[in-house]
Amino acid sequence: MTIDKNLLDRLKSRGEEVFTQVSAELMSNPRFMKAMEGALKGKERVEEAVGQAIKRMNVPTRSEFKKAEKRIAALEEELAALKAKPKKKATRAKTAARRKKATRKTG
Repeated sequence: MTIDKNLLDRLKSRGEEVFTQVSAELMSNPRFMKAMEGALKGKERVEEAVGQAIKRMNVPTRSEFKKAEKRIAALEEELAALKAKPKKKATRAKTAARRKKATRKTG
């Protein structure tokens, strides 16, 4: 079942025209605009109330959680670096001890 591409293009174009016309009519309607303003204010109030509720429940926000993740990653790197230092020192000490032994045996 093939549909003519030209027909689809015409339908799409007509749909866009209708959408633009309906949008323009709605935007010019003061009642619609007032309803939209009320909806946006309501949305803001809900977001604010949810934020306060989350804070009261001591649940971290997304930004706080990301900050904690970054801090944990930094601490893990720092810990890995600290763990690596004694290994380097131990390796150097073993090498020095072997050299001393070798020097004693040959000297």
